[in-house]
Amino acid sequence: MNFTIIDINDMLDKGIFKEDAFIAQAEQIDWALYKDKKILIRGCSSSIIPPWAYMILTGKLAAIAQSIRFGNEHDHIIILRKKNS
Repeated sequence: MNFTIIDINDMLDKGIFKEDAFIAQAEQIDWALYKDKKILIRGCSSSIIPPWAYMILTGKLAAIAQSIRFGNEHDHIIILRKKNS
């Protein structure tokens, strides 16, 4: 199955999770790019990521994505799945 991947590691500031930088980046993302896509939010990070960060991403995607999964390409949990996904 093909997923569009969102990797929180791409949102770190020099390898460190910083709340203000993360929130600013999340606000800058064009979420419409994820409309009707099967999204995988990667769950592994080299930094400590608070659970609310994943919740923010999920909240932004819930109304537009076809499905949202958390984990990796081989082992993931379905967070949201709309009909026909």
